[in-house]
Amino acid sequence: MKKRNNILKVLIISISALALSACTSPKTNTNALPDTVTPAENVSGVNGSSDDTNSSNEGSASAGETSADDASSSDNTTDVSTNDEADASASAATSTTVYRDPISPQEPVKDGYLNLVFLGDEQFLTGASEGNTIPDLMANRFDYVEVYNLAIKDTMGAIPRSQTSTDLSAYKEPGFTAMAHVLAGDIKISSFGDKVSQNAIDACSKVNVKTVDYYVIGYGYHDYYNGIEAKNESNPEDEHSLYGAIVTGIKILQKVSPNAQFIICSPYYCRFFDDEGNDIGDAFSVTKGLTTLAVYANETMLAAEGSTNALKLPAISGTLFDLNGHTYSQYLESDCLTMNIKGRRIYSDALARVIKYHLGFIGEEEANKTITIADYN
Repeated sequence: MKKRNNILKVLIISISALALSACTSPKTNTNALPDTVTPAENVSGVNGSSDDTNSSNEGSASAGETSADDASSSDNTTDVSTNDEADASASAATSTTVYRDPISPQEPVKDGYLNLVFLGDEQFLTGASEGNTIPDLMANRFDYVEVYNLAIKDTMGAIPRSQTSTDLSAYKEPGFTAMAHVLAGDIKISSFGDKVSQNAIDACSKVNVKTVDYYVIGYGYHDYYNGIEAKNESNPEDEHSLYGAIVTGIKILQKVSPNAQFIICSPYYCRFFDDEGNDIGDAFSVTKGLTTLAVYANETMLAAEGSTNALKLPAISGTLFDLNGHTYSQYLESDCLTMNIKGRRIYSDALARVIKYHLGFIGEEEANKTITIADYN
């Protein structure tokens, strides 16, 4: 009986110990914990430029890649917050958007894109049917880029002699200062009628002047061809001259795009032939009444120097790319006036280097190294 009572006591103690153990053991959370915190999808980082030495890569520009900074911030981070805290944290993350310039981490931009607006003549329109104009090619030289091509065939930088007033109602030709007024909201582009293509009208409607990073300006050939003054020494801002039109147009655009830079592109080297096909000279020797194309090209560079926030692309000099009297047949179409696809690729590479150097993405040595046609053969 005593032995039986002892057995009962042992059983009671064991049961009590099990009950006590069950009350004090921690409850296991069967929900799996995430290994890392996923960065918000709308936080954009700095993305480097495309490799512009391979000019044959003419696909669409990429966008939306996650930056290295975003990726590194998620390594080995354990989420230990409650569900409510996690929801609040996620909400805060998605409400913050960080944009930076795609080329240089030192230059944040409001919209996260490099915005390029082209204003000029058909040098920026050649290749449109194949989708490889100089503006088209520039879209493949950078990531996160938006390109707006407002170039118009046969246009001058200067206003014609027949326009005796600079009142807004007097502009009948879509030259540089007229287009500057259009972008400033002073003139409707539709007022030029069929002188402006539908493509230019559509592109113009999409431009946000407050977020333009670079205006690329290319005029001069038609000023030369029509015998317009290269510069009026007595009135340097005279819009009837190429120099005056460029400096005046830039001032108009600076009022609506105060943070923009202006890249002034000179006319490029070309050769001229008579009606019988005889070579009669080149851009440095043939005049159309006043002076040579080379002089007009020089005035565009002087206009850049006479303007604020202006950069230069001296296309006629042979220093940025080797288009000259020895290589022109490789750069130009059979008319010896229009750039072929190879020439346009080289031109766009030179233009991209101007931007990269300005943003500090490449050094002076690389920026000034001459691109040769032999590199593209």
